[in-house]
Amino acid sequence: MIRMKIMITGIGGVGGYIASILCMHYPQVTLIARGERKNALLRDGLRLYSDLLGTHCFHPAVTDTPAAAGVQDVLFVCVKNPSLAEALQALQPCIGAHTVLCCIMNGVSYAQIAAQIFPHVPLVETCIYITSAYEADYTIRQRGKYAHLYLGAATDVPHRQVLQILQHNGLKCTATPAIQQEIWCKYILNCAYNVSTAYFKSDVAYIFSSPRRQNEFRLLLQEAAAVGRGLGIDLPFSIEETIYNRVAAQKDKTVTSSLARDIRQGRAGELETFSGYIVKTAAALGIPVPYSRKYYTTLQEYCRTGA
Repeated sequence: MIRMKIMITGIGGVGGYIASILCMHYPQVTLIARGERKNALLRDGLRLYSDLLGTHCFHPAVTDTPAAAGVQDVLFVCVKNPSLAEALQALQPCIGAHTVLCCIMNGVSYAQIAAQIFPHVPLVETCIYITSAYEADYTIRQRGKYAHLYLGAATDVPHRQVLQILQHNGLKCTATPAIQQEIWCKYILNCAYNVSTAYFKSDVAYIFSSPRRQNEFRLLLQEAAAVGRGLGIDLPFSIEETIYNRVAAQKDKTVTSSLARDIRQGRAGELETFSGYIVKTAAALGIPVPYSRKYYTTLQEYCRTGA
């Protein structure tokens, strides 16, 4: 067993699942949580209900003050993008000479923010495919038979370290030299999946039950891919169609997104990550994205009015 001090901040669906895997294999794991989530974790433990791993309950250290846990070997950051800067600033006292930072997050801009705050801390970029959410009682519910994490090529010590820490049953890990491509491929998916399910306040089944909605889903993919290519990302040929066909072939379409859940509860969530970024970057590049703009404008209105 590797003896390391590991900290996770952002104990939502993804962070809670990652934390569960870490708790299975390492004794010195600290969770950062606040308010009712912290109280639930201290009282009931970190409870996981997983199609891949079964039912588990762990009792790691939990604190709302990262500095109290001291310097860490690896910091896993699984927060939503709007909370990233604040979460990273809170981790400052936990940074030592050999600390590695690993962000398991949505979007394509988190690495830039992390590098601005911690320019000298090794950063491992990732993207993850998983269906996992936290319930009202802060239990973690993972659904489906996949949990696949991509991370940058394991050509240096920080990347090899993170790969070794995470590569366990219940989480397939793949090191790739094309991590930016992987991040963008997932991001393109989310620019349609998260945005359309939030726009219609429904699930994938509803989107694909209408030719018009299906077509707009495809157009959202195409617009996001156009922005990626405009930024110089080397995307696979016809990635839009590949993603569309994969979603269309998905057997269980009764799934929705984190953004849809947030919008239904009157929160903006990662609207700027999945929609605002595309619209604003497209404008700067001179790329037309009429459907992304339409969805973004409507979702902004939902947030303003609570409709």
